[in-house]
Amino acid sequence: MTANEFVITSSTVFTGISSRPWAEAVGIKDGVIAAVGSNQEVRGALPNAEIIDLPGRMVTPGLVDAHCHFVSYSRSRLLVNLKDLTNLEACREKVRAAVEKADKGQWIVGFGWNQNLWEEKRTPTKHDLDDISPDHPVMMARTCGHSEWLNTRGLAAAGITPASVDPPGIRFDRAPDGSLTGLLHEAREMVQESIPPYAADQLAACVESGQLEVLKLGITGIHSCESMEEWDMLSGMEAAGKLKLRVHHLFQHYDFDTLDSRALKWNSGSDRLWLGHLKLFADGSLGSATALMHDPYEDEPENLGIHCLDADELKENVLKAYQRGFSVAIHAIGDKAGTRALDAIENGRKQFPGSWRDRIEHVQLYAPEDFNRYRDLGVVASVQPGFVRFDWPVAEKKWGPERCTRAYAWKKLMDNGIRLQFGSDAPVEPIDPILGIQAAVLRQSPDFQPQGGWRPDQRLSLEQTLTGFFQTAAWMSEKEDRLGALAPGKLADLTIFENNLKALDPREWHDVDVEMTIIGGEVVFSKS
Repeated sequence: MTANEFVITSSTVFTGISSRPWAEAVGIKDGVIAAVGSNQEVRGALPNAEIIDLPGRMVTPGLVDAHCHFVSYSRSRLLVNLKDLTNLEACREKVRAAVEKADKGQWIVGFGWNQNLWEEKRTPTKHDLDDISPDHPVMMARTCGHSEWLNTRGLAAAGITPASVDPPGIRFDRAPDGSLTGLLHEAREMVQESIPPYAADQLAACVESGQLEVLKLGITGIHSCESMEEWDMLSGMEAAGKLKLRVHHLFQHYDFDTLDSRALKWNSGSDRLWLGHLKLFADGSLGSATALMHDPYEDEPENLGIHCLDADELKENVLKAYQRGFSVAIHAIGDKAGTRALDAIENGRKQFPGSWRDRIEHVQLYAPEDFNRYRDLGVVASVQPGFVRFDWPVAEKKWGPERCTRAYAWKKLMDNGIRLQFGSDAPVEPIDPILGIQAAVLRQSPDFQPQGGWRPDQRLSLEQTLTGFFQTAAWMSEKEDRLGALAPGKLADLTIFENNLKALDPREWHDVDVEMTIIGGEVVFSKS
C-alpha cells in the first residue's frame, strides 16, 4: 500500500527520543514523518489523512539489523542446513540426503553445524563424511562461518594435501601423524574458489525471497557485510525498482581496486543503497576456539586462537580506508583481537585525524585495559544479542569465570558511554529481531536458562534494546538527520508489532508477529 498521507492511531508508539519516548499516534505525509503525539494532536496536524486505527499494537522506528550477511543469508536456502541439529548422525543424514539428489561429482555445500550442541561433544572429521559421500566433494561450514568440515574428496578438490602449508590467517587441523582431519579454520573463501558459482538468476530469486522474509520480520534496513559483487547485485535490484530495504553496504579489503576504478566514495549511492565501512577480520570465533586471546582457552591451554589479518595488516588496511575517506568495521571476538583492532584505529587516526565513525564487530570479550578505549576513541560496539542464547555455556567453558565478567557486557559498555548497535550476524543466527530483543532483555537460552539470566546485571531494558536496533545504526551511516527516530522530518520507516511488548512477559515475545512494516511511507508488508 502507498498512501500520500495517513495516520496510525491508538497504538503504543516508541519514538526513540529521550525527551518524549512514548506517544500514541504517528502521522506520515509524502514518505516523511509529519507528526507524532496523541491521537488528537496527530489527527489535528493531518486532518485530511487516511486513519489506520491499530489499538493494542506497538510502533517503533524501523528496526535495522546492523550486522548481517544478507546475500549469504538469502543464498543459504540453496545449501544443506545443519542448524540446531543435536547430534552428528542427524547431520550425516542431511548430507546423505543431499548426496542422493546430486549429480555425479557435484559439490555438496552446507552450513550450520555446531558441535557444542551435539551429544557427541566432539569436532567432526573427514571420516564422518567419507563413507556417505565418497564421490562428491563436501564442505559444511560451521554455524559461525569460521570453520569448515570437508571430506577427503573435498580436500582434494580444493587442492589441500598433507603437504600443504597453512596460508596466512588459515589453519588446517591435523592428526598427530600429520594427516589432515578434514577440519579447516578461516578457509571458506579458499575452498569456495573451487566450487562453481550459482547461476545469476537463481541467486537473484533467492535474494528477492530473502528480502520478503526480512520485511515480514519488521526489518526496514540492514548493514550487510559482503563484497562489491553483492553490491552490484543489490544495485541491479535497486535499478529495477525491486529493492525495498535500506542497505548500508560494507565492503572487503580486496575491494579497494574496484572502489578506486569506479571512484566510489563513503556514502556513494542513494537513501536506499549506500556504501559504508571497510570490513576487516582480526580473528575467528568463540565456538570454533579461533577467537584471538591474550591468554589461552580454559579447556585448551596451548590455544590462543588465530588472527585473520595480523596487527600490521590491520593497521595497513585501516590507513588505506582512511586515505579514501572510509570508516572501518573490524571483526574482533577475542580480547586480543579487540586490542589489535583498537590499536589499528588509534594508529590510523594519528595519521588521519577526522570525524571517523568506526565500529568493532561482536565485542564478545574485551581486555580490562581496553574498556575505556572504546569510549575515548568513540568506537561503536556492534553486537549481536542473539549470540548469548547459545554462547553463554560455551563462554563459561572456554573463557572461565573471571573473563566472563567482561563477556557480552552490553550494559557495562552502555553505562560507560560507549555507543552500541544491534544485529543478528545472519545466517550465523536467525535474522528475526524479536529474538535479539528478547535475548538482550532476558540473557537466557531458548529454554529460559539460567533462571534470572546469565550475568543478570547486564540485562537491558526494552527501551535500551529497541534503541539499539535503530539509533546508532543511523548515526553509523551519517543519516541520523533522516533516520533513527520517529520525529517530524525523518523518513517514515516504521515497524509495527501486533502486540504491545510492554504489556507482555518477555518470555512471550518470540511469539509476537509483525503487523506491518513501512519504509519511506510505503507499506512493504502487512499481515492483514
